[in-house]
Amino acid sequence: MKKLILDHFRRWWWVLALGAAYALVLGWSMAIPADTSELWHGKKSFLLVWLKVQSNMFVSQVFCLAVFTGAMLLLFDLQRGVARVVTALPLTARQIGRSWWLATVAIPAIVYAALFFGGAGTFCLFHPNRVFPAARLVMASLFTLLWLGMGFTIYFNQFTSSQGLSGNWRERTGNFFISVLSVWMIFGFAFSLNASKNPFKLAVFLGVGTLLTVVGWFRAEQFSMGRASRAVPRRTGFHLTPLSPSRHQVPDGRGGIPFLISATFYKTFLICVAAGGWWSLVMAWQGQIKSCHEAIETIGGMGSIFWVIIFVFLMPVVRQLRHLRTLPISATNLAAVIFSIATLPLIALAALVAGVAGLAWETPLAFTVLKSYALILAPASLCIFFAVWRGTGIQAYLLLLFTMIGFQMVHHPEIPFSLGGPITAICVLLAFLLTRHTLMHSSHTYRIQANVFNKDPWGAAR
Repeated sequence: MKKLILDHFRRWWWVLALGAAYALVLGWSMAIPADTSELWHGKKSFLLVWLKVQSNMFVSQVFCLAVFTGAMLLLFDLQRGVARVVTALPLTARQIGRSWWLATVAIPAIVYAALFFGGAGTFCLFHPNRVFPAARLVMASLFTLLWLGMGFTIYFNQFTSSQGLSGNWRERTGNFFISVLSVWMIFGFAFSLNASKNPFKLAVFLGVGTLLTVVGWFRAEQFSMGRASRAVPRRTGFHLTPLSPSRHQVPDGRGGIPFLISATFYKTFLICVAAGGWWSLVMAWQGQIKSCHEAIETIGGMGSIFWVIIFVFLMPVVRQLRHLRTLPISATNLAAVIFSIATLPLIALAALVAGVAGLAWETPLAFTVLKSYALILAPASLCIFFAVWRGTGIQAYLLLLFTMIGFQMVHHPEIPFSLGGPITAICVLLAFLLTRHTLMHSSHTYRIQANVFNKDPWGAAR
C-alpha cells in the first residue's frame, strides 16, 4: 500500500507542489486583518488586493484547491488504464482502493491543514501584533478534508455502480441521492456568498460532507479490478436489425460539418442561457440582485463562466480530430470550424444580453456587455489552440485554468475598448494561425485521445 501511495505522489508531484504553494499563500492571506490600511500605511498594491480577495473568498478558493489536487488526478490515471496495472500487485481490492483514498483524501488534507497554519504563522511572525486566525484556519482545514472526500466519492461513484439502469433499486437510489447532495455541495455552498456564516447551511454542509467522505471510504474497495465485471458491457437480449435488401436513397440535407456546428451551437447556447438565468435567480434569492438591471449586469460579467461551459462541450469535438482530418477539407477550414463551434455561442450570448440591455435600459450598458464578452475572445482563442495542441488530457484543462486566472488578474473594467479590441484581434488571429499550424504538423491530431469523463476506466477510457 505504501508504494502505491508513493507512486501517486511521484507522478503528480508537480501538481501537488503547486497546490502546496497555493495553500501556504492562502494561509498567509487568511491571517491578513480586515483593515489593512494601518498594516501597509494606507498604500494599495495589486498583490495586496489579490491576497485580500483570496482571504474574503477562502471558501471557494479552498474548494478549487481540493478539486484540482484531489481525486481528479487519480481520475486521469484511471483513464490511462492504471486499474489494469495494479491487478498484478499482491494487494487485495480493499488495500488498493483505500490506498487511493489515503493518497487523494487523508494525506493531502493533513498536509494542506499544516500549510494553512504555517502560512498564517509566518504572517504573524512578521507581524507579531496581529491575532492568529485559528478559527478560520480550522474551518478551512475541515472544508478541505470534506471536499477532498466528496470529490473522491463523486468521481468514482459511477465507476463502482452498475452500467446504466441495470443495478438494483437500492443502488440506483443511493447513486441518485449522492448526485443530488454533491450538486448542492458545489452550487449550494461553494458558490454561495457568505454560506459559511449561515448556521443552517454550515450544519448541512458538515453533515453531508461527512456522509460523502465516509461513503467514499467504504466504497474504496470497489474501485479495483476485482469489480471490473461491472464495467464490462453485458449482453442484452436485443439483436441488430438486419439490413433490408432493397436499395435506399441517400437523404438530402445538410452535410456533416454544418450539422456538427449547428447541433453543438444549440446545445451549448441553451445550457449557457439556463446557467445565466439560474445564477441570477440564486443571487436574487440571496439578496445580491434586487432589480433586472443588476441581473443583466451580473450576466454581462459571466463571460468567463460561459466560456468554461463552452470549452467542456468543445472537448468531444477535439477528441475526434483524427477523424475530422480525413474529411476532404483543408486545415484552414477545419480550424475555422473549430473556432466557429467555440466562439459562435459566446457571440450569440453577447448579442442576446446586449440586445436586452439596450432595449430595456440604455446604450452604455449594452456597450459594456459587448466589450466584456469581446475581451473574453482573447483567452478563449488561446484555450482553443491549447486544446488542439495538447489534446484533451489534463494539460489542456490546466492551461485553461491558468489562462482564465491570468486573464482575470490582468483584466480591468476601465481598459478602453480602443486598446483591448486590437489586443483581442491579435490574440484571435495568432491563435487561429497556431491552430492551423498544429492541425498540419502536430502528431497529437492523429492520436487516439482519451476521454477524461469516460465511465469505463478499465479500457483506458478510449
